[in-house]
Amino acid sequence: MRDLLLVAFFILTIYFTFKRPFIGVCSWVWIAMMAPTSWAFGFSTQLRLNLTIVIITFLAFVFAEKNKQFRIGTLGRLILLFCIWTLISSIAHITFNSDDVWRRFSDFLKVVALFYFATLLLKRKVHLDTFIWSLVLSVSAYAAMEAFKFILSGGGHEVTGRAGVIADRNDFAVALNMCIPLMVYLISVTKHKYLRYGLIVLILLNVVSIIGTYSRGGFIGLSILAIAFWWRSRYKLPLALLFMLLIPIGYSLAPAEWKERQSTVATAATEDASFIGRLWAWKISTLIALDNPMTGGGFRAVIDQLVWNQYAGQTPDFGPIATPPIPITEPAKAAHNIYFQVLGDHGFVGLFIFLAILLYAYRQNNVMTKRMRKAEVGWASTLCSSLNLSIIAYCITGANVSLAYFDLSFAIFAIVNVLILNRDSLIQQHQAASQQVASDDTAQRPARA
Repeated sequence: MRDLLLVAFFILTIYFTFKRPFIGVCSWVWIAMMAPTSWAFGFSTQLRLNLTIVIITFLAFVFAEKNKQFRIGTLGRLILLFCIWTLISSIAHITFNSDDVWRRFSDFLKVVALFYFATLLLKRKVHLDTFIWSLVLSVSAYAAMEAFKFILSGGGHEVTGRAGVIADRNDFAVALNMCIPLMVYLISVTKHKYLRYGLIVLILLNVVSIIGTYSRGGFIGLSILAIAFWWRSRYKLPLALLFMLLIPIGYSLAPAEWKERQSTVATAATEDASFIGRLWAWKISTLIALDNPMTGGGFRAVIDQLVWNQYAGQTPDFGPIATPPIPITEPAKAAHNIYFQVLGDHGFVGLFIFLAILLYAYRQNNVMTKRMRKAEVGWASTLCSSLNLSIIAYCITGANVSLAYFDLSFAIFAIVNVLILNRDSLIQQHQAASQQVASDDTAQRPARA
């Protein structure tokens, strides 16, 4: 049954993509984040949905999209530069597994392609809202199911992702932190009362899911998000009193294992084996970059066991934090930090470009928030503000995971870019819609009289 539903969905997606090409990129991001074939059991598990929807979206853009515009903006050029640099670092890689390097580069090309197709195809508010709904329904809807399991098990069920890039619980916590601000935006623009209530419940279940991942980085990110929302709220005192009341109650109801794990944050650097392993990976990533400052070691260089062994002996006294010697039998570990991940993979130049992307997106969002507020385009200013919270969540929780090439982060960059490139058009569309509503109201008044 699931196979038939999936095939039916896919056929409908192809049909509507050729009628409205932006639907293709919305389906693309949903498939990339949801991995629907992992839910099926039969023949549909062999379908290449992601590749097929990419091809269909491309064909729809070429043959069905009207008024094509090939603008990518400064953010698009930065991402193009980063992509080119990853190609150079892949050519100059130092790892002993070339196939893995090029496979990872190919995966990153798909993420970059998603960014550019979203930039080219999303032009109106309805396009952006549909794209955001696709992100929320791919990540947060699954999180709600996991939250119910966590609640019904009395905290015994550990929440994890489903498949693909968010299978790991720490990665999943990052995705949820990034989606919460998007749901807050959807609440602000959704007119249907019960749909707004549903989104509020979904946010609460996502919070439960983040707690249920037992991820320390995820909980830190959630705490910072809560502070950011509180700071921007007009009801600071009532919310502060509510938090002071609810936090002790929530903590008392939390599972003992969760309390024990969160309590290790302060002592992780000296006592937690998982954190010490990450310190080793960060040190080795830095050592790789110091030996190859321009290009780094190539994708997943720190994961290569031979590269790991080559630098393992230099780690104990390297850097500001002393660590135990790495045992000879210790397997290579992922960087578990987006900044050290890029540093080890693509050197200091790659890290500089990556940081420039994050900083430019954040700063332009601030500018756009003020500009849209001045133009009285309330939905756009709220969206820009929400996107910045998502970027903050990514930058903070990203210090705990290897998600530098994350589909969700580049999808958010795409929304930022669309807002920047279509700023004037979106303002005009909003003004035209407002004038239409005003004229409709004026026309109805005599009839009511």
